[in-house]
Formats: sequence, C-alpha cells, structure tokens
Amino acid sequence: SGRNSVLLRACRMSGMAFGGADEGESGGLIARASDIAQGLNYPKTAFFHIAFKTAAILIYMFGSWFSSNFVNIFVLCVLMLAFDFWTVKNVSGRLMVGLRWWSEVRDDGSTDWKYECRDGNLNATTMDVAIFWIGLLTPAFIWFIFGVGSVFRLSFDWLLLIAIALALSGANIVGYVRCKQEAGTRLMSGLQGVMGRTGMGSNVMGQALQSAAGKAFGL
Repeated sequence: SGRNSVLLRACRMSGMAFGGADEGESGGLIARASDIAQGLNYPKTAFFHIAFKTAAILIYMFGSWFSSNFVNIFVLCVLMLAFDFWTVKNVSGRLMVGLRWWSEVRDDGSTDWKYECRDGNLNATTMDVAIFWIGLLTPAFIWFIFGVGSVFRLSFDWLLLIAIALALSGANIVGYVRCKQEAGTRLMSGLQGVMGRTGMGSNVMGQALQSAAGKAFGL
C-alpha cells in the first residue's frame, strides 16, 4: 500500500507538471496570436484573407477522411476558392495594401484592365501588408506542389481542382503585382518631376534614387 501511495503521488505530480507545461505552451501561443492581432489594423480582414485559403487546402488534404464522394469535396473546395477570390479581390487588397484591380468590357467587346493604387490615407500597418502578400503568394505555391504531386501519382481527377485554384490565385497575384508596378511607375514619374524642378536629375544622388525606386517596384 505504501508503494501504491508513492506511485499515486508521483503520477499526480507528473500530471500536474505536464498540465502546467501544456498550459504554458497554449498560453504562449495565445500571447503570440494576440501580439500579431494587435499589430494589425484590419484583423478581421486578415483572418478571412487567410481562412478561405486554409479551408480549401485542408478540405483538399483531409476531405476524403470524412467523405468518399469526390463531387462533394470538389464542390466544397471550389466554393472556398471562390469566396477567397472575391475577398482578396474586393476587400483585403483594398484595405490591407491600398491596391485594387478590375476589368471593364468596352463597346467593341475588348476587355480593359484597370489597376488602382491608393496614394494616401492608407491605415494598414507593415503587419497588414506582410500578411496580405504572404497569404497571397504562399497558397499558390502550395497548390503548385499539389499539382506536381498529382501528376507523379497519376491522380488526374484532382488536376482540374488544382488548375482552378491556381487560376484564381494567379489572377489575383498578377492583378496585384500589376497594381504595384503601376504605383511604382507613378512614383518614378513623380520623382523625375521633383528632381527636374530641383535640379537633382543629373547628379549621382538623383540617379541613385531613381535606381532604388525602380528596383523596389521591379521597373
């Protein structure tokens, strides 16, 4: 009985120790998440910017655990991808980085692509900007890896879904990169105008500023 009581006490003490460690780890994760949220001016927008992408990837990876119906998984993934495309195109890009793109159909039937960059009054923080670009580029890379894996596994039935995911992600990536380039073009023209008025256009400092701006915006 004495040995049993000692073992019981040891188990209780180890359980308390492991419980305290788990609580400490969960508390640390919550604290980190809270720090990130405090660094965002648009936490709800950032959440949905990430949530729909993550949901689509998780459904693709683990949907077969819950349903053997390929059509159900396909439709649910496409819905998540469509929600994400609309959110990124119309909400998160405008709020988190001040960029917006859209298309208009001319009278002759051709498409006119519009790229807009907010010049001022952007309330987003550097954390907002980082979350936007990471959330925009990383899922496209993940879907590309899925596509390569499907080809090697000869799982061609999933390639249509992956192609849709890459097409929607790629459209937003191209649109926002073009917006960034448009902003860079405006910045370069503005710099050239200022340097022309101040007489800096011909000296080394003026050329260095133009070169730095061109490299920053890929011009």
